Amino acid sequence: MAVDEGIRDEVLAAYTAYLAAFRVNDVRAIDRLIQYPLAYIGAGKTTLVDTFPAEPAALKAAKQWHDTRDFTYEVVCVSADKAHLILRQATRVRADGSPIETVSAFYALTRTPSGWKIFAVSDITIPA
Repeated sequence: MAVDEGIRDEVLAAYTAYLAAFRVNDVRAIDRLIQYPLAYIGAGKTTLVDTFPAEPAALKAAKQWHDTRDFTYEVVCVSADKAHLILRQATRVRADGSPIETVSAFYALTRTPSGWKIFAVSDITIPA
């Protein structure tokens, strides 16, 4: 399936901005990249939320999570107003570089007047 390269690049720019904001706990920047209500698909249920469902700083503290490395992600399909992006995997690590968990996620994005925004996410974490 061919992916429109211009749209793909726009979607990737939005996603990399989201990753950067998440990694530094910039919840305001995250909120600018989300189209609320956000559909969060968890274990066995889907929830619509009006605020981001996690605080990155709290997650980092709880897991001793220092950084994330080895990102593998791809825009798998786009239309003029919708895109699917898969984070195939990334590894969350402690300050000493030891792995905590592997994470994988699916993101659905929509084009809005202010740019591409995430409106649905499903994630899986697997302990190291």
